[in-house]
Amino acid sequence: MTDAVTILDDGEFYVELHPDYQDAVAPGFLLRRCAQSSTAPNGFVCLGGFDEALNGSWTADVKAHWDPCGEEERVELASDALRMDAIAALWRGRKNGLPDHA
Repeated sequence: MTDAVTILDDGEFYVELHPDYQDAVAPGFLLRRCAQSSTAPNGFVCLGGFDEALNGSWTADVKAHWDPCGEEERVELASDALRMDAIAALWRGRKNGLPDHA
């Protein structure tokens, strides 16, 4: 995602807009900087994101513990929300996301 626009950044976590959309309507990703590794070759992991639902509202979620019993693998932070509210919920919940690697 080399052409992505960063809209929030605290030095560890950041939110980037999807580069294939116009900024005003783009979904986005919550990313966390980390050491480069086999699971994070570019030095970041994706913890969640925000996206437009089919009804035109917005949702936000972060990754959660995987449960082999079939429980949700994501924690919903916002649903049926305005885009800015979904972004704000994602940012408030940024430390609740679980990285893909240690």
